[in-house]
Amino acid sequence: MRIVAIDASRRKGVVSASVEQAARAAEAAGADVQRLRLTDLEIRTCTGCGICRGNGVCKISDDLPAVAAAVERADGVIVGTPGLKGRDAAPTQALVERLAGYFGSDEAKAAAGPDKVRRAIIITACKSPEPIATFFSQATGPIRALRQALGLGGFKTIGSVAVAKDWFGGLRIGRTERDSAACLGRVLAGKI
Repeated sequence: MRIVAIDASRRKGVVSASVEQAARAAEAAGADVQRLRLTDLEIRTCTGCGICRGNGVCKISDDLPAVAAAVERADGVIVGTPGLKGRDAAPTQALVERLAGYFGSDEAKAAAGPDKVRRAIIITACKSPEPIATFFSQATGPIRALRQALGLGGFKTIGSVAVAKDWFGGLRIGRTERDSAACLGRVLAGKI
């Protein structure tokens, strides 16, 4: 089982800790996990030219083809992103826009095949406390966008973790979120 863990957070905070927790749980369950931090890569925003939709190749020269190849080879994906006012962080937005072009090509659809089931988990965080974070889609907006983009590539989202700010302290990963990330990592690896 090959899993790609993508951390789109600029800081090594709760999103990074949650992605790492899920990745370690998947490794403990026997999966081979490749970790990618988007801040260590050059991924530029989509220009909207549409070339990738026809042939699956983007005209922009950056690190996205390597990320797309890793995701395409993977059986599972862990994606972590901070939510900013209901939207993805800029690195995640660039990744989602550009991967959708890769996954939407006829070659990508044929390579995925109808019988190949791949799974994904999504981790997000926002600075608003619950229930405000959910009510205003600050935690769920990025989850919906990522679910849709990964769905184009044949990935079924099996779960998500949303870390919200608590009313008394700050944004930190609690035991519930840590346990949820670890559980989803094990499920992604095929071990419950």
